[in-house]
Amino acid sequence: MKIDTEKIAALAEGVAQDELVELIDVEIATEGSRSVIRVFIDREGGVQLRDCVSFSRKLGAILDVEDPVSSPYSLEVSSPGLNRRLSRPKHFAAFRGRRVRVSLSAPLEGSRNFRGILLGSDEEGIELDRDGRIFRLPYRLMRKANLEVPQEELFGRGKKRR
Repeated sequence: MKIDTEKIAALAEGVAQDELVELIDVEIATEGSRSVIRVFIDREGGVQLRDCVSFSRKLGAILDVEDPVSSPYSLEVSSPGLNRRLSRPKHFAAFRGRRVRVSLSAPLEGSRNFRGILLGSDEEGIELDRDGRIFRLPYRLMRKANLEVPQEELFGRGKKRR
């Protein structure tokens, strides 16, 4: 099973430019004998279902012609969601001052998992305030990073979930 992930990402970026959306991320996973290509898109004000459908149709047609996947696959296109994944320096820069959760591939100062306020970012990594202690987390060690939306923002202050 051969998958040209760089080609898929480049093709998705071209569709994103045509559709006037931002390509947030491209994930490729294997589920049984099938590959799943997950594409996350966004735009200011959020994306609608029709945006995802249009993007999926265009990218699907291009993937059929370009054939970067040598086996059966499924294509999924969606918004990044509330707890969106952060994977590029520009993503981190856009969410400065917000809570993030970061998992590292190797421990840094005895920890692989960090939660805190994103203080800043550059081309090498991010600075995170975890309970008043500042950590420098390099991108090369990041396994996964997500925006973390506090429950109060989801359900409102003082309101209880049922």
